[in-house]
Amino acid sequence: MSFRSKLVQWMVLAAVIVGAVTGANLLQPEQVARAVSPLQLPQNFVDERVVTGLLAPRAFAFAPDGRLFILERGSASSNDINFASVRVFKNGLLLPARALTLNVCGDGERGLLGIALDPGFASNGYVYLYYTRQKLQGQSGETCGYNKYINNQPGARNRVSRFTTSGDTIDPASERVLIDNIATDTGIHNAGDLHFGADGYLYISVGDSGLTPNPAQYNTNLNGKILRILPTNSGPRGYFTTGNPFHSAPNAQYCNAGNNTTVPVTGPGTKPCREVFAFGLRNPFRFTIRPGTSTPFVGDVGGGAWEEVNEILPGGKNYGWPACEGACNPPDAARTNPIYAYAHPSTPPKDAAIIGGGFYTGATFPLQYQGGYFFADFAQGWIHYLTYNNANQTWSSNNFATGGAGLVGLKFGPDNVGTPGEALYYLAFTSESRVNGENELRRVRYQPAANQPPYGRASVNPTGSQSLSTVYTFSAAGSGDPDGPLPLTYQWSFGDGGNTTTTALTTTHQYALAGSKVVTLTVMDSGAPPLTSQPVTLIVFPGNDPPTASIVLTNTTAPGRAEYYAGDQWGFGAVNIADDTPPVSLAWEVVFHHREHQHPFLPTASQGLTGTFTIPAIWETDPMVWFRVYLRLTDTQGQVTTLYRDVYPHLTNLSLQTAPPGGQVQFEGTDYVTPLYVSRVTGIQLSLSAPSSQIINGENCMFVNWSPGGRQSQTFAAPLNSTTYTANYTACPYKLFLPIIRTAP
Repeated sequence: MSFRSKLVQWMVLAAVIVGAVTGANLLQPEQVARAVSPLQLPQNFVDERVVTGLLAPRAFAFAPDGRLFILERGSASSNDINFASVRVFKNGLLLPARALTLNVCGDGERGLLGIALDPGFASNGYVYLYYTRQKLQGQSGETCGYNKYINNQPGARNRVSRFTTSGDTIDPASERVLIDNIATDTGIHNAGDLHFGADGYLYISVGDSGLTPNPAQYNTNLNGKILRILPTNSGPRGYFTTGNPFHSAPNAQYCNAGNNTTVPVTGPGTKPCREVFAFGLRNPFRFTIRPGTSTPFVGDVGGGAWEEVNEILPGGKNYGWPACEGACNPPDAARTNPIYAYAHPSTPPKDAAIIGGGFYTGATFPLQYQGGYFFADFAQGWIHYLTYNNANQTWSSNNFATGGAGLVGLKFGPDNVGTPGEALYYLAFTSESRVNGENELRRVRYQPAANQPPYGRASVNPTGSQSLSTVYTFSAAGSGDPDGPLPLTYQWSFGDGGNTTTTALTTTHQYALAGSKVVTLTVMDSGAPPLTSQPVTLIVFPGNDPPTASIVLTNTTAPGRAEYYAGDQWGFGAVNIADDTPPVSLAWEVVFHHREHQHPFLPTASQGLTGTFTIPAIWETDPMVWFRVYLRLTDTQGQVTTLYRDVYPHLTNLSLQTAPPGGQVQFEGTDYVTPLYVSRVTGIQLSLSAPSSQIINGENCMFVNWSPGGRQSQTFAAPLNSTTYTANYTACPYKLFLPIIRTAP
């Protein structure tokens, strides 16, 4: 199948899944209340909810006293992506007051991303956070935004800071900035996990930020790395780097300061960063430290081909990206291969994103799981575990769970009786917004011969009607039981005193009086004894029609062009607003879709009849992308209608060649043997280079120029029309016997 055919397949699949048609207004036709479906697990394992109603959660950490610290988008009064909070779960309740709220840049993959508690937390109360700060006070330019790739230009940067807790709150004035100025110029590949090793050092994962040229292969910057620092209350920086591989290297420097003009964001540089512990990583979003050691095991999210588990060993090792994805082929002595890697499914094309997890060292799980490294895939919804074979010194993968939704974090913690390390906790991140309140923290326990409780899903159609003669149809479709397709009973409470119990998936009800009603569904299984689900609720609006409107999208850069180019500005507006209980409030959100996952792009705080957004020119270069513009209409009774329209990209076909043919070029930081054929969003910034000399067809050839022009190493915008870029070489009349040129998988 050609690349263009695969792209069409992706776009059609996306449209079919959501019923989307570019340019059409899509109306949310019914109200749905969901509980996250439990994982499909081996026999005798139980999956249960711990915390629900989280807003775009990113990470969590256990305190020694049993509290949970959870990172969440928004504040107490706003769902805006440029706020983020630390929440506390204590004594079975999510405390309503935020422990801490920060101003962040939360678009793309940015925001409040990582948390670790100090080994001495019980006495010092120190909490470490990795987050995307807004532009510094006194800087000009955008508060957040992209394309700030030149060192020290204003804009967002990632930061690691230490805060101090007081009870269930964190004092914002206690912030001690440790590492700043970590590039986040495209909004993607931020990583941002934090863990302490047995050595007392804080280990920090940092992504490559999608920068060009790619910074991961150079130890002279902080991106694409595992960093290692020893926090301290003394000294000008608040940490030491003694024992790090580049601490005493020639010209070594500290790369922490936001105003450090000697730290290159990209390029080779000449001054190694003392904070760097390992490099050559793409997006090490989640990792763990093997218990009792100081060895990180990293899940490095791949590009289009492979996902990796890397064991980070001492010595400043290079883990290959972007020269290698998965194992280097052929092997490269200068680069360390992952201990395990798996390929992206290709038929049909399937998204993949590895989520690093944790080691099981408890005593409750069956023996086969002892010492296993558990990890997940965000896009594919499964959990596997690696076991080590001492005989052949290799790691092998084993299936554990399937049917997950948006798995973004795995950690072992206490079970329901408080036994440490006996439950696998995970975040189920199914929605960027709080519509339906589906995001949960859940845990998996081993409980032999247990009957597991069912779970409920509920929907109603319509959600409201001005006529009191309307018959409302309620459905429990999607409800289930982890024990299998057992007979289930559905108990409905309609909010007006009416109730019904039925074994049918649907039931109907009619209301005599106007006014919003809270409807509750509880599901009961047929076990002995029978168990009931946690209730799920809906709100219906008898006597009130839902608000309606239409979305108008306008390409303000090129009026009339339906597909976007990188750099375009687009306007959105609402027309034909109608409701029987005016006025109606409007909230807009723009979401960036990439293959089968999505990222926030424009804050939900955007209000009013109109607005604009600009497509970044430095951004995700994968062409399987689009933007979705949401409009949420809320009337005075609280009834919500959600509409959206999609904007798809215009793609340009590129051909990369050498003359003579068969030579090597580097495209987007990765080496390829030509010819190479790709499609990219028109206008997106791309990097391209060719080696000064290389062996082609057995002859030593010297670079002359590019056709149609440009420097030997160049950054250019994908042109409007299909274009061939040819690296022209002259060939010497003698042959050399040199190593075979490596190609990236």
